[in-house]
Amino acid sequence: MMTAAEKTDRSMILNECLEAMGVVLEYDIKDYPMHQHALRVGEGCVLLGEKMGLPKKALQNLYYAGLLHDIGKIAVDIKLLAKRDVLQDWEFDIIKKHTVYGSRIIASLPELKNLSLWIRWHHEKWDGSGYPDGLMGDEIPVEVQILSAVDCLDSLQTPRLDRDRLTPEEAFSIIHRETGTHFNPKIMELVLEMVKEKTLIPGQSSAKVLALKEQYVNVPMLEENSTMLDGYSMSGFYHVLRLFARVIDAKHQYTAGHSSRVAILSKFLAEKIGLSHNDVNKVEIAGLLHDAGKVSIPNEILDKDGKPDDVEWNYIRGHPVHSFDILNKISSLQDIAEIAHHHHERLDGSGYPGNLCGNTIHLLSQIIAVADTYDAITSTRTYRMGRSPEDAYNAIRQDLGSKFNKEIGMALLETPPKYIAALFDMYLE
Repeated sequence: MMTAAEKTDRSMILNECLEAMGVVLEYDIKDYPMHQHALRVGEGCVLLGEKMGLPKKALQNLYYAGLLHDIGKIAVDIKLLAKRDVLQDWEFDIIKKHTVYGSRIIASLPELKNLSLWIRWHHEKWDGSGYPDGLMGDEIPVEVQILSAVDCLDSLQTPRLDRDRLTPEEAFSIIHRETGTHFNPKIMELVLEMVKEKTLIPGQSSAKVLALKEQYVNVPMLEENSTMLDGYSMSGFYHVLRLFARVIDAKHQYTAGHSSRVAILSKFLAEKIGLSHNDVNKVEIAGLLHDAGKVSIPNEILDKDGKPDDVEWNYIRGHPVHSFDILNKISSLQDIAEIAHHHHERLDGSGYPGNLCGNTIHLLSQIIAVADTYDAITSTRTYRMGRSPEDAYNAIRQDLGSKFNKEIGMALLETPPKYIAALFDMYLE
């Protein structure tokens, strides 16, 4: 029987996962740990919603809607999002679909279903010229009007892949021009009023917003008596973690599905060597999230046509530390953070980031090391084509007992490659 304190801690899992997911969506080594666009939008929505007298649950939902409003962009080619030339009509049509993709992703999480329409409509315009559904005026829910206004205010003053940051003067000129057409004039008037009184500060968290977050946001999204909470063990919120992995892999074009494949293979290997049900669950989740820190590596490095140079490799080798930093913020995943932290360590001390050796490396990290190596070798990268499963087996066989745990490695090598391919085919979406 869980204590009340344990249940309260568990009830914050969803909050903490969404917060970490928001970081991952926009994590950039050049800007982090400065506030990111999505976080600022979430905070601005809370400020504006409170000023308009919205109920406390709406304020919390607005915060997470702001944090995740652009999640649909994981389904859009990063090269298109980063294009600095004028977009052709067909290209803009693809980008516009991110609102629909985002709403479908959020609708797949029962706990967030109330946010899905808000995310679908955050590019609707007051005069009906927005997308995807051409809503007009008060057809647009007030929460969406708030999200749209705050998103525009911050987006114009945030450096993006496709353009540089605008000056405050340039941004406010656009806002004034589009008030009454794109935005509800009354809401935008309140936004500008808050900017003037410095309760809404572009690029910063005001004292007021921090107080409001403590009061309305940093409370469990799942009520203590919620039946949903009954299933919220680590495996019970697996659907949220699967989405987290999709977000991680979507940051770079050649990593699609990598985290899920590592999770599937890690679970298989853990079961094959006879680990407990608890450890099998842990290694599967750690496999899903082991590369969370890779989002800290600039796209131009991971998507480079050619092998990374020494400086670029230093960036890449830093990703396990960033994985730990991101996952360690989720109280229920702190042991998972440790496992992810060490998945590039090797038994002979030649790995990174800590040059650990032998049994100082967590056994579950050693499992992920084998699964990750197999998938890395067999997957295509920008600088090389994927190699055959037999090549991956040979590479792992050569390093058994020196770099890789012999029992774990043999569990893989004794499994026909076609069996691994069948596992991936069965469990990948």
